[in-house]
Amino acid sequence: MDEGLSRLPERQLLEHRDFIGLDYPSLYMCKPKRGVKRDESKETYKLPHRLIEKKRRDRINECIAQLKDLLPEHLKLTTLGHLEKAVVLELTLKHLKALTALTEQQHQKIIALQNGKRA
Repeated sequence: MDEGLSRLPERQLLEHRDFIGLDYPSLYMCKPKRGVKRDESKETYKLPHRLIEKKRRDRINECIAQLKDLLPEHLKLTTLGHLEKAVVLELTLKHLKALTALTEQQHQKIIALQNGKRA
């Protein structure tokens, strides 16, 4: 089973089609919902919970990696060595708050200039 996953490039998100044809132990099969008859002629398998959870974690990690790439270099240099996920999120919040404050200041200046022209 891991052979099929190891062929995927790094940082690629897994999709349902990536798991079609893989053999899963019956222990990991999702049970059908109550009241829904399972069609025995079709072998429809749902993704095991652990693979769904891995896909979710991979998406989170990819988003954090993208945030890290968007951070200005001067913020990255404030930390020594590897940026942990929590540090990336903290630096992103700090940068976003600074940009928001700067935007608000610029907006106030524009309003002041517009009011000055009208007077």
